[in-house]
Amino acid sequence: MTTGGHQSVKLVPEHLARLDYPDLSALNGSRFLVTVDTEEEFDWHAPFTRDAHSVSHIGAVDRFQKLCDVNGVQPAYLIDYPIAADKYASELLGGYAAEGRAAIGMQLHPWVSPPFDEKLCVYNSFACNLPKELEWQKLSTLHAMIVANVGVSPDIYRAGRYGAGLNTWHMLAKLGVAIDSSVRTHFDYSPEGGPNYATASLNPYWLLSDVLELPVTTVFSGGLSSFGAKLYGELMSSQTSRSVLSRTGLLERIALTPEGIPLNKAIEGIDCALAQNVGILNFSFHSPSLEPGHTDYVRTSSDLERLYDWWHGVFAHLSLRGVNPIQVGEIKTALMPKK
Repeated sequence: MTTGGHQSVKLVPEHLARLDYPDLSALNGSRFLVTVDTEEEFDWHAPFTRDAHSVSHIGAVDRFQKLCDVNGVQPAYLIDYPIAADKYASELLGGYAAEGRAAIGMQLHPWVSPPFDEKLCVYNSFACNLPKELEWQKLSTLHAMIVANVGVSPDIYRAGRYGAGLNTWHMLAKLGVAIDSSVRTHFDYSPEGGPNYATASLNPYWLLSDVLELPVTTVFSGGLSSFGAKLYGELMSSQTSRSVLSRTGLLERIALTPEGIPLNKAIEGIDCALAQNVGILNFSFHSPSLEPGHTDYVRTSSDLERLYDWWHGVFAHLSLRGVNPIQVGEIKTALMPKK
């Protein structure tokens, strides 16, 4: 394991003694953003590999884009190196951006992003565990590839496996990336050597004066929801205990994603987030789920139709609740400090 010079991921989110929140009043109420981890296909249950992947599903993104178009949603495609390096994928996504239909961000999967100077292992799959210079080389190489092939300078970043840390923010600032979206609230990846976001804020906050954190939205529902972070993290770490709490209606963790979260639970999660005054509801999922056979969540054509039914239902409920979509550029304009 390469450890020299890496940052301590144990400092997330306790890295800031006091969170500095932006003024969200300019948004005129809660808004929502759709972020897509746009990445290669790979076996999530197999060991990490440099080359056992493809991007054959990327044509299936067009159906999702058209659904977003109809609903006035500008999704943010957070693309990684294999996507950016593929001619068809980069031209397709770059076209959406040029037409004002989508935003382009970046996502770093260290195991498929050059240079390949680290040992291939779970620990190093979290980019924040890499030596500072190597993380920078991978990030800057990915950024340059996106600019060259997609024709866009990305404004938003998500670390693959949510593996961002203290050094990452300064690298994003150096690249001119204004928004980080690597924090997955109420999830703890420290057992694998990754960050612990169990008690992270649901609302955006400043990492640096010019880098804003936009957490991926996950809420707790149920009678014990106010104790959710503590119960999930310290007292009820086993899956059996969590399942008992969920079945009894006492406590359930709901991520705003079509992957593994039924529509009725997603609607419950939206309502919980609004009750907690979450300013920007940040939905996320993985692009390979847009074609059957690539992820555990979409194995069949019926699964795929359920995914689209999920989005239809979510967009309808957000409209009913008066929650309008927001674009990455709008977040940057409304919240970033004026220079």
